[in-house]
Amino acid sequence: MSGKMRVDSILNQRAKGPGVEGLNARQSQILAAIGANGAASVSDLAAQFSVTTQTIRRDLKLLNERGLLVKGFGGAFAAPGVARYTYTERHSTELGIKQELVAALKPILFDGATIFVGLGTTFHTLHQVVADFPGILIASPNLEVVYNCALHTDATVYVYGGYVRNKDTSILTLAGSAHQSFKFDLAIIGASAIDRDGSVLEFDPIEVELSREAIRQSRKVVLVAHDGKFGHKAPHVVTQMTDVDVLVTNGDPQDYFDRDEVIDGLEVIRV
Repeated sequence: MSGKMRVDSILNQRAKGPGVEGLNARQSQILAAIGANGAASVSDLAAQFSVTTQTIRRDLKLLNERGLLVKGFGGAFAAPGVARYTYTERHSTELGIKQELVAALKPILFDGATIFVGLGTTFHTLHQVVADFPGILIASPNLEVVYNCALHTDATVYVYGGYVRNKDTSILTLAGSAHQSFKFDLAIIGASAIDRDGSVLEFDPIEVELSREAIRQSRKVVLVAHDGKFGHKAPHVVTQMTDVDVLVTNGDPQDYFDRDEVIDGLEVIRV
């Protein structure tokens, strides 16, 4: 099964999961609206569905209790706090390909490099590559990367602090403060989806801001994505392919985009 078909299968299974059973039409539409946009305010939802804010708050409370979204002050989020796919779903998807993609990073790494590593299960075997490069500094909100690099390599490891995403190994941390003191040689990032126009997309708005900050502070941006990420959609733009320096993938980028200029000058590493 290809990466794209596997991700579609996961989406279909979750759409039929027990959490959505028994929702009324408005609650289902609220869930869809927040899923598409990443977040929505109580007042906007009340206006959209022509009901009181109290009714919307009750709907959001129910959806929050079922783990379908996160209720905040004055609104709700598809994230932070709830992964679009569970850790188990993502961790078990395309394991062999993910390991090959990470191994392909070896020619890019070098002794003494300062590296940002983004969220995602793709990077959970990165320590196997980092172990060959002394003096590397790893800065990451990815708990699995932090744990493995700290225990199995000589790298210096910096943890971005913040909320731990529910049932996941990701720290959701706000951009700014001490993070801005870094100048990264490499920002190694993943993506939830990559649109045919070249937009690199994520579901979580907090994750987006952190990745943008790391990209701004990096000399080189490396995007690691298996073929299942291309052609999918998510609500938040992290960056554009034109701002990526290296793409590590298992497919042919010529098939992924509507315009050839999207990947002009892009270094491609295929596995």
